[in-house]
Amino acid sequence: MTNRIAKTYSGGPAGLHTITFTEPTPGSRLILVVSCWDALEKTPAGWGEDYHAPGYSHVYVLSKIAVGDETSVVLEMSDSRLHAVLHERDDCPTRLVSAAGTSSSASVSTLAATVPANATGRVFGVVNAPNGSASSSAWNQGLARHFSVDDSLSNSAFAHGAMPAPGSRTFTVSNLGVTPGSSNLAVLAIVGYGSTDAAAPSAPGSLRATSITGTAISVEWDAATDDVAVTGYGIYVNGGKQGQDQVGLSYAVTGLTVGQTYVIGVDARDAAGNRSPRAQISVVAEVDVTPPTVPPNLRVVEATHTSLTVAWDASTDSVGVAGYGVFVGGVRQGPDQAGRVYTITRLARGTTYAIGVDAADAMSNRSAAATINAATLAGGDPSAPPGLTATAGKEQITLAWGAAEPGALPIARYEVLLDGALAASTTQLGYVLEDLEAGGMHVVAVRAVDAGLARGPAVSVMVTVPVGDWTPLASPVYRLGGWAGNARDVHGVTWTVEKEEGWSSSATPITLGADSDNADGGFDGPGRYGPRIVTLSGTAVADSRIAMLAAQERLTGVLPPSGIGVLRVAEAHLTRQAAVRLEDTVEVTDRDALSFDWNLVVKASNPRRFARRPVYAEVTFEPAQTSGSTTVVMAGDYLTIPARFRLYGPVLDPVIKLEELGLEIHTKPGTKLPDARYALDIDLATREVWAIVPPDVYPEPRPGRTLLSRFPTRFFLAPGPNTIRLSGELVVGQEEMSPRLVIQATDAWI
Repeated sequence: MTNRIAKTYSGGPAGLHTITFTEPTPGSRLILVVSCWDALEKTPAGWGEDYHAPGYSHVYVLSKIAVGDETSVVLEMSDSRLHAVLHERDDCPTRLVSAAGTSSSASVSTLAATVPANATGRVFGVVNAPNGSASSSAWNQGLARHFSVDDSLSNSAFAHGAMPAPGSRTFTVSNLGVTPGSSNLAVLAIVGYGSTDAAAPSAPGSLRATSITGTAISVEWDAATDDVAVTGYGIYVNGGKQGQDQVGLSYAVTGLTVGQTYVIGVDARDAAGNRSPRAQISVVAEVDVTPPTVPPNLRVVEATHTSLTVAWDASTDSVGVAGYGVFVGGVRQGPDQAGRVYTITRLARGTTYAIGVDAADAMSNRSAAATINAATLAGGDPSAPPGLTATAGKEQITLAWGAAEPGALPIARYEVLLDGALAASTTQLGYVLEDLEAGGMHVVAVRAVDAGLARGPAVSVMVTVPVGDWTPLASPVYRLGGWAGNARDVHGVTWTVEKEEGWSSSATPITLGADSDNADGGFDGPGRYGPRIVTLSGTAVADSRIAMLAAQERLTGVLPPSGIGVLRVAEAHLTRQAAVRLEDTVEVTDRDALSFDWNLVVKASNPRRFARRPVYAEVTFEPAQTSGSTTVVMAGDYLTIPARFRLYGPVLDPVIKLEELGLEIHTKPGTKLPDARYALDIDLATREVWAIVPPDVYPEPRPGRTLLSRFPTRFFLAPGPNTIRLSGELVVGQEEMSPRLVIQATDAWI
């Protein structure tokens, strides 16, 4: 800020008096001291009347806090005899004292005014003498006259000076040239502004060079503190102040001489003008190639089940240490930091980690790393879920269990395992495993997972799925709804498939001029596969005429005309399926009283033949990292396998990458899933994206495609290994939590 007399004004035409000046510094106080023959019509807009004293004429003190774009002020007075001085001050935050007095003699005094204890600042005075002269006036209390105007019946003098010592003070102006015998009253007013804050701010902390060349040095520092408020910082080079105070915490010193040493200092200032002790560093204006020393005394100050807090002592450097880097297992933990304490979160329980800390200076010279091995606390895992029950039903198993006891952290969810492989995750105390083979024997298990990704012991049970209501007679067995081919059904009817077309062979390619999206097929060289038409025909033999007729009714009603069913084909070691519709009328032709021929034609719009159950996998961030990956191995021979991703928070700016193809799904910058209640559902087959939020925010999923900035058309899984990597930034306040990507994909064949 600038402490200056911005403008003096010695009068103008009667009516509107316009006082112009250059733009002030924002936040400074503009103080307009006015002496005028008649009273002002009104106070200018945006200004405050801090004092008004009448005599034969009038004196005013107006003020405002500058915005920074002011260049004029207009005063309305009916006469031309208006005189004024405009001050701009940065040490006058508050009005502290004011007083006035009148006299018809050669001197005039104010009433006693009390200057508060610890007061600092400036006092501004104005006198108007209607007779004689004011140009030779003398002032007491340290005030000095700096401007005067002698005019007809309105002689003005202006003075200002430092705030006097605390106590009762009378301000006097003498040596006024008063006409003998005049009874006209001279009027004097003083107003003092400042602060009673006597405490200086603390010195700016951690003054350091952040960039050094042969001709320039950039420095930064930490904020100072004050009992009221810090209003600015002064910068000094070899003792000389560099311009005005500034509010920022950095400064670039330019125009230096290569090889010279410069002492750079910074102090802090408060609104009362109190200045702190000066922080100083000596810097040589040359390229710095010397790294800091290794951070000493690296140590563990706290260990929990999922975090480690480390601290270290300060490194030294020929110029100054700019920051410290923290590493876990060689992986950098975010950007450099100025502080010397760091907490590493999202660690595994009972695990030893190699932690390193190095120091860097302004020229990016880095020290060797101090290292230490530290272990998180062991134990604290959830308990096994109690009371697991498994009820086998038609091609499914219904599970139920009690709540596990949490360990060190709350329970986040439960994982369901089928024959040792992860099959699902749920926050509920039950789950239904579907699409199981009839008559199959399975080991199902459930375990609890807490918020720190610790898994408790699994509780398991062996379950046998009931056999189907048909008896296989040959391979493969074809099933559609309640019908089974190459099998004897529950009604005693034997269904024999004598001819099959379209299932065991590949789908028919559609030749296109260029690759296209896979709404119903998928990329395969120059074209895509069209729908699959499957024709099954054979004979059925019943035990009675009535049973035969009932069998014909069941077959012709196996699918409604516009309905969709699942054609499931069970071969010796593999069951595959496809969603189908009727392509033609089901045909039945009697052969004799107990048997008939039948013909069934269905159409699968999606030509893939899918496995019965999907592959299930999850990805979370690796400990102390902001990425994680898993490899999903897909069977089959269809080159593009659609999958469904569901990404749960907390995560900022997430990216999903398919490593084998180098393709990435990107969200738009700033996309944030605040916690695990928020999710993105991405369907690679339909290209639909849904945003899921808590029900109290919005009751249903909403379209979320606009949240993605990149969604490659060719992003599909393929037969063989598929490495899927999730990366992103941690959410502030949720740093101890990892996001979770759920992957569901189904093996597919041409």
